Amino acid sequence: MDVRTFIGSLSAALRRRRDATPPPPVRVIRASLTDVPLRPRPRPPHRPAPPIRPASNM
Repeated sequence: MDVRTFIGSLSAALRRRRDATPPPPVRVIRASLTDVPLRPRPRPPHRPAPPIRPASNM
């Protein structure tokens, strides 16, 4: 048997088998999850608190 004929018959059999199986069911996303962002919002850069009293060198 020629190698190309053998590979062609195997791929045709696999294609027939794949077409015979039903597609996987589509999972529905709940409506409550659609409004939730996928990633949390980035944190703002850290800023130190303002000094309580003026610095001594002022």
